[in-house]
This record gives sequence, C-alpha cells and structure tokens, in this order.
Amino acid sequence: MKRLYRIFVFPALIFAFTVLFSSCEYVGIGIEIGNGTNDYRESTYYLCSRTWVEEWTDNYGDYHCQELRFYDNNTGVDYILTVDRRGFRQESSYTFVWDWYDANYTSLRLKYGANDYSYMNNIFMGNNRLECLLDGYPAYFYGN
Repeated sequence: MKRLYRIFVFPALIFAFTVLFSSCEYVGIGIEIGNGTNDYRESTYYLCSRTWVEEWTDNYGDYHCQELRFYDNNTGVDYILTVDRRGFRQESSYTFVWDWYDANYTSLRLKYGANDYSYMNNIFMGNNRLECLLDGYPAYFYGN
C-alpha cells in the first residue's frame, strides 16, 4: 500500500505545485514591475500619442499657450508662446528628459538641464485631457 501511495500521490503533488506556482506568474499578480507592465505601456502610449496644449489669459491681458510633446524615448519638447496686449510675441522652446516619478503613473519628472526639474503631480489622463499640478499649480491640457 505504501508503494502505491508513492506512485500516485507524490507525482500528483509535484504536478499540483507546478501548476499552482506557474499559474501565479501567468496570471500576473504584480510580479511584473517597471517598464514591463501594461499600466506603464498604456500610460506612456496615451501620454506620447498627442501634443498637450494649455491656453490662458493672465490678469494683465497677456495670452499664453504652452504645448508639451512627449516622445516614447523619454524625451520631450516644451513650447511656450506669449502675446502681450500690444501684440508683442515671445516664443520659447525647451527640450527635456522625462520619467514616471511614481509606481502609479500619476507623477512625471521633467528634467530640463542640470538640477532644473519640473514636476507634474496628480495626473489624470482621459477623454483627450491631461489634468495635473504642474510645479504645484493646476494645469489643464487638451490633446491636439
């Protein structure tokens, strides 16, 4: 009887453990982190899929337009246009390197140069909108 027990039960236990532990990896229980996750790919794709534009007029009547372009190689361009009340135009363009700053993909760090960072926190993306706190100030971008 002991011999029969060894022949059937031991291989069944090995098979059960193999199926159980391999299925955990297959199902995906949070083992995959960083650049390999679906959340990373989906958030990065949405971020890089369009030019993000914000327009506003300040208290002095000056028009401002900011465009952010994110590329999937973790670089980007920040374009800023200002037109004052008299029609004087000032344009600036800055390049930056960006990375996700948290594991939930709701914060970005933009590096413009040595020790020159901007932060986009509390990011909400959806419905062709990107809402965030840009360096602590509310920003409302729309996709273009």
